[in-house]
Amino acid sequence: MPARHHIILQGNLNHCARAQDLLVQAMAEWGVAVAAVAEPYFVPPRGNWAGDREETVAIVASTAGNFPPLVVKERGSGFVAARWGEVILIGVYFSPNRSLAQFQAFLETLERAVRRAAPTPVLVLGDLNAKSAAWGSPVTNARGPKLEDWAAALGLVVLNRGHANTCVRRNGGSIVDITFATPSLAARVSGWQVLEDEETLSDHKYIRMRVSHAPPTTASNTAPGRGFPKWALTRLDPELAEEAAMVQAWCPPPPATVDVEQRAVKFREDLTAVCERAMPRVRRGQEECVLVDRGNWGPSHRQYRGPAGLRPMPPQAPHPK
Repeated sequence: MPARHHIILQGNLNHCARAQDLLVQAMAEWGVAVAAVAEPYFVPPRGNWAGDREETVAIVASTAGNFPPLVVKERGSGFVAARWGEVILIGVYFSPNRSLAQFQAFLETLERAVRRAAPTPVLVLGDLNAKSAAWGSPVTNARGPKLEDWAAALGLVVLNRGHANTCVRRNGGSIVDITFATPSLAARVSGWQVLEDEETLSDHKYIRMRVSHAPPTTASNTAPGRGFPKWALTRLDPELAEEAAMVQAWCPPPPATVDVEQRAVKFREDLTAVCERAMPRVRRGQEECVLVDRGNWGPSHRQYRGPAGLRPMPPQAPHPK
């Protein structure tokens, strides 16, 4: 009987040859199907390795078992996208030495790559050197809110759990290795964990997770390019918008006993319903309503994206006392 799930590994090798050898050994010992690694020592010219244009990030698939092959979809500066079975894996890395403006431009390029993957489920894994409470960091840097807005605009779910540091150095630790997924795929990911006690020969820790197979009946029938939400702002019904916002404000959060991943998916669905009730879907060239989720379960808000970029939504009805 085939395995019901595959193990995925994520890490940063700091361009260390011994760290790369250890990663390959760990993949074999743990039965890892595929790994996404930032700052590899080098990217071998083999079919089971896929690197970006600058070899700052790579995806490597195991050849030891009956695992899906890697099929490279596109390469960019700091990211590589590859089909792996029924999903698209996107490995990413962005240096801490580059500017905030460069980071914003990188996210815009990465957004287009994620949208081109639709309707295939997407898993984004990597080190973007962005810190935010949304993925457990005790501090937030300038990149954090930018990355939050980027993920929310695409409807991606943060898979990070807990507050374990993914990077540990002599002067302290940080959480900069992040995993995002489209909601349908996020519901199939389990066991996301930072392996704090495993040696990596790098200052970054391994992250391990399991992805279950999609049931045959859940195959997507969505047309290409239709996998991410957009709404027609110019056809907004103000009364319906106000009503939807008030209803959403009254809705209690899911009970604590509900699985965290299910809560995340439900939260996204509720936010989407607000815009769905108030306006039809957008046509190409129009503005869109972007759902911005600040933190896992913190206050959320909506913004408009148009030719001038993101801007705040007009004031909503006050929260009922």
